[in-house]
Amino acid sequence: MNPTFRLETIKDQTVHFDWCDYTPPWNTPKPEVCFLYHGYARNMAFWQPWVPLLANEYRVLRMDQRGCGLTTQPSKDYIYTFDALVKDAIDLMDHLEIERVHWVGESSGGIVGLALALAHPKRLHSLTLCDTPFKRPSHIHSTYTLGEVDRAAAFAKHGVGEWCRQTLSFRLDTERASPALCEWYIAQMDAVPVHIANSLEKMIGSGDLWPHLPEIKVPTLILAGADSPIAQAPQMKAMQAHMPSAKLVSLEGYQHGVNLLAPKRCVEEMRQFIHGLHA
Repeated sequence: MNPTFRLETIKDQTVHFDWCDYTPPWNTPKPEVCFLYHGYARNMAFWQPWVPLLANEYRVLRMDQRGCGLTTQPSKDYIYTFDALVKDAIDLMDHLEIERVHWVGESSGGIVGLALALAHPKRLHSLTLCDTPFKRPSHIHSTYTLGEVDRAAAFAKHGVGEWCRQTLSFRLDTERASPALCEWYIAQMDAVPVHIANSLEKMIGSGDLWPHLPEIKVPTLILAGADSPIAQAPQMKAMQAHMPSAKLVSLEGYQHGVNLLAPKRCVEEMRQFIHGLHA
């Protein structure tokens, strides 16, 4: 099957997703699936470098989260929850008749994966978390408000794009990222409506999976920039210690955004981790 970008109605929304398979068609059984899931107010294009690195060995699925990219935008009174986003992902898997996946989430997309592992562990082969905290660090709340009373006020004053520009160094290691990547990143987030950015922010800000980490038995690879201001090193080490089947790989010299800045290294670490599970 050639890579296809699809817009299909699934339950209550139209979902934009990419279902890609470059694996040899004569291989049996069918290769396992890697489900790539993006972070806050982004879209599936943030996984673009990963697809060619994975698609010769795995079938690769990625989607635009509800309200992001080309997937249906909910109403202004819609309240996001991690459980609802988990359901959206499961609905897509069921739609495509996919029983289990290797979930790969970046930043808050990894938190969706953790919630999925708690609710539906049998639907996962493994979890790979890129720069994913189990709870957003407290300093991020005040930093992200840009001196306003809250992030909603910052959006109202600056717009999502300008807010993203002024806070980009927290979500992307701008010392390593090219100017073109930085501008592309800002433009992608600027396309997300303010009410969706606000509702997603409230969901992430109130989430705390720390008490539930010991319940997650799914084999988990934690990938993080050693100097990430969001997925901070002490928190990553605490996650690894509290999860029964977790491995931590810290990328020295990197801040946040390792999925974009070190895709080859991340994919190689993930391949080794998955191969180890099979062994």
